[in-house]
Amino acid sequence: MPSTKSIKQRIKSVRNTSQITKAMEVVSATKMRKSQGFALAARPYAVASLEMVQNLLARTPANQLPPLLTAREIKKSCLVVITSDKGLAGALNANVLKKAESHINQYKVLRRPYILMAVGEKAKDYFERRDSIPLRSFWGYGDYSSLVETSEVADAILAGFLDGSWDEVYAAYTNFRTTLLQEAVIKKILPATGEGIAEAVKSILPERGRFANLQPPTSNLQPRYNYEYKFEPSPEDILEGLAPQLIKMHIHHIILESNASEHSARMVAMKNASDNARDLIGDLTLAYNKERQAGITRELIEVAAGAEAIT
Repeated sequence: MPSTKSIKQRIKSVRNTSQITKAMEVVSATKMRKSQGFALAARPYAVASLEMVQNLLARTPANQLPPLLTAREIKKSCLVVITSDKGLAGALNANVLKKAESHINQYKVLRRPYILMAVGEKAKDYFERRDSIPLRSFWGYGDYSSLVETSEVADAILAGFLDGSWDEVYAAYTNFRTTLLQEAVIKKILPATGEGIAEAVKSILPERGRFANLQPPTSNLQPRYNYEYKFEPSPEDILEGLAPQLIKMHIHHIILESNASEHSARMVAMKNASDNARDLIGDLTLAYNKERQAGITRELIEVAAGAEAIT
């Protein structure tokens, strides 16, 4: 049985840890709300851009679509794996990396060459330890990333697709569904389709919570305009310039969604740690009191035995 001194020291240690985890829980909750607000702030622009591109797609022949919106033979694929830079977020990063490994195994079965890109230090370190060094690695997007900051990721993805280095792009990341539920998913980014862009815009809103009631004006986000457009200079030229911006917006929101998931997962993990620390302190306090009482009892027995021996 440990001594009362060692139990008291352990109680102090657990209490100090509990204070740290409680502080991290509060910080993560604040960052989660702010990162979710960042994602939602750009939503009106995303909806407007979607309506525009859907009208353009409806009036542009398939053979005149820009390369970013045109499917082609798949010779090489690119997988972008998005994780956090830091740990202490429960199984968040492990689930994303497991999903990515499952997708990579599909490439191996098909014997299809693939390229890896890592966003987040956890993904970078994970693949480097396994001698699968990513072509490009990006980090530093852990809190409140702006579109300017995430554009370097989008530019690298777009450049490789346009110059033929790869023919399709998938992203493995964490989809923020609710504060208590984050889901590791694989989504196709390129080549883009109208349905894929619509799904990306819809996914900006969480399923539950304070922002869940901000639903789009139409359930399927179909174009509201039926009249004929007159485009200057032409629908093809407009799509050529608009498509890269929509893809950049898509990638930006994926990173923001991963950020919100990271902070939410860390908040839950720290809350669980704080609760466990509180329970452990209770158990240790009970053990301390029992040991202290046992010590007092032993001393009383020794005093009584000594008195009897004298008499």
